Amino acid sequence: MYKKLVGILVTTLFIATIAIPISAFNEDNKPVCIGVDVPIWQVGDSWTYDMSIYIAASPNVTDDMVAEVSGKLTYEVVDDAGETYKLKGLMRPMMGTVELPGNMDMRITRLSSYSSNLEVQKTDLAILNYDSMMKGIVHLTIGPIPLPIPLQMQSYRQTEFNPALSLTPFPLNDGASGTIGEFIVTEQAEVSMLWGLIPISQEVDLQWPIAEQDYTCTFESITVPAGTFDVYTVIAEHHWGEDGVDWFYSYYSEDVGNVAKSSINIDFGDTELTYYNMEMELVSTTYEL
Repeated sequence: MYKKLVGILVTTLFIATIAIPISAFNEDNKPVCIGVDVPIWQVGDSWTYDMSIYIAASPNVTDDMVAEVSGKLTYEVVDDAGETYKLKGLMRPMMGTVELPGNMDMRITRLSSYSSNLEVQKTDLAILNYDSMMKGIVHLTIGPIPLPIPLQMQSYRQTEFNPALSLTPFPLNDGASGTIGEFIVTEQAEVSMLWGLIPISQEVDLQWPIAEQDYTCTFESITVPAGTFDVYTVIAEHHWGEDGVDWFYSYYSEDVGNVAKSSINIDFGDTELTYYNMEMELVSTTYEL
């Protein structure tokens, strides 16, 4: 399940696959869509999102981690030369709480941040690789001890996708459906305290496949903090294990050249319990058509 969670975090926090819906009007003045293709970005384009993440306890586990994290996440294009785009991501501050096994709780303070470097293909905006760093001050509470213990913690992660990760089956068309192919995730991760002086986990090398995902695409209008937009809604469904199900919802807007909204939900199959949920809604953008 740890590998599964890492894979979903990869897909959610750093996904930058984009499409542009093109709207027209029929004789009844109703919006219709006529297909979309890859947008063109330039240096300085940025998108800011309200993001929240919830990780629940596993079924049948009496002492498991429960976490809630939120903040404003901004991606900015910093290089558009060659065949790829390079982006920097930043969430500052990020806040949240983590209930740890063993009667321990951790509060992520406003002195914490998340940063990342992301590389995507221009041809389809599929993610080739990214590296990320989460660091800052947390307050740890242990059992009956009344005062929290302040600690510096940091987590570094480097991830590659083969083939490049794309959940955007270009060209997008209303009513389309199909299959997104399998890909392999390769990752290195390390967690430490006190500016790297105390390792919590040694460097870990992970590799796992993400199986094929069936998807559907529809055209609709949605409202987010940045406004109301016509979007293509791509819903991808991924089954794993005996009864686990992942749901990926991506809402792509011509006006913003990116997702106006994104959501991921992992269910425990027959239990109908949510193990992981991510919600991301656009707040602002500098992108212009």
